[in-house]
Amino acid sequence: MKRLLTRNVTILFAALALAACNNDTGGTALPGDHDHDHGDAAGRLVFSHAAGSNSRVYVYDLHEEAMLDDFALSHPANAVYPSPGGRYALVMHRDNDQVSILDSGLWWHGDHPHVDPPVLLPLTLDGVRPTHYRYNGDHGAVFHDGDHDAGLMASFDLFTDASLSQGGVVASRTLTSAHHGVAEPLSGWVLASDAESGESASGIRLFEVHGDHFHNEGLLPEACPGLHGGATHSVYSVFGCSDGVLIVERLGNDFEATRLDEPAEGISIVYGHEDLPLFVGFSWPALNLYTIDPVGETVELVDWRNGAVNGDDDPVAAVYTAMGLDAHGEHLVVLDETGHVHVVDTATWTHQGSVKLLDQVPAGALAPVLTFSRLGGVAYLTDPADQRILALDLETLSHDVVVDELGFAPVGLAWTGFEDDHDHHHDHDH
Repeated sequence: MKRLLTRNVTILFAALALAACNNDTGGTALPGDHDHDHGDAAGRLVFSHAAGSNSRVYVYDLHEEAMLDDFALSHPANAVYPSPGGRYALVMHRDNDQVSILDSGLWWHGDHPHVDPPVLLPLTLDGVRPTHYRYNGDHGAVFHDGDHDAGLMASFDLFTDASLSQGGVVASRTLTSAHHGVAEPLSGWVLASDAESGESASGIRLFEVHGDHFHNEGLLPEACPGLHGGATHSVYSVFGCSDGVLIVERLGNDFEATRLDEPAEGISIVYGHEDLPLFVGFSWPALNLYTIDPVGETVELVDWRNGAVNGDDDPVAAVYTAMGLDAHGEHLVVLDETGHVHVVDTATWTHQGSVKLLDQVPAGALAPVLTFSRLGGVAYLTDPADQRILALDLETLSHDVVVDELGFAPVGLAWTGFEDDHDHHHDHDH
């Protein structure tokens, strides 16, 4: 077994709610002075219509400014995410134990891009209750929660765009318990949540990739009660605990874990980016935002609401609904339950501005979701109540309707395509 180093700070136990799990992620003309026209590389938006046996997934081309195609789904989707390289969209069917794979048709072959028609692949990822999806660098991982009552264990699939193009995954692993968890890819390893049977996640188990399978290299002795959410950049991974955070540092083939007992209210969502030295954590149920320094081992509160959402003198305890980091790590974007989008400048961790985009913010399966162009500068947001999709310029906060009059409430949203520099990848939490 690999050597496991720990520094114990404090361990308390409390349960975390699961409410924020789905917040685990162009060619259109936007107001402002920025040029976002990247020609055929503008990307394609993928989203779904959840309608039982009549469910479909749609592909909208941002360069052509038109719906490109749509495909029948065997099951309704609850979320849609981009693959690590941006070529594919993962269409999650949590209630039906499956993940569908859509090829957007935008991909790099050697030193040149391909612009092909989209296609829904015959390949599916099958596991009980696929919920959390994470990607880091070239690798992505879907965590299937399992079903304790039915005796069906949790599992995870590790894959790349290359493995999907070849019709499969890199490797899969079934765990020894069913629990709501996460699998974090890290350069030849997966850091997966661990739990006693029927309990919530409370720690991290290390799995090393060996070809088409994993070697179980042991459980980190440092506990993380109520573990929920994780992110990675460089050699650090950070996980949210019900009473603080767990920081894991990779030292070659060794791992050092440090528990921080702040914030005391706990962290339930974590974001990271390779260009940011700090991680971002959201608490639940207090709904506060913190930066987490893995080197200095400190946690700092950030005012993402700017006191009042409407610019008046009365502070509003805004509740986040959707959130994410843009593709270049320059902006943290948060949608609150009043329909306001707040943008935080990650260079200074100060509130850059707010703009009201939505009149109604439904909850549950039809809640709005965010995705970001990997070309930078633009966030896309579903508006389920008005059955449309919006674009927001993150520098000017100007916005426009991209897709209007859908005739249904869009479920899930993923920007697919390639960056100008297709060798540059980012880490995001979904």
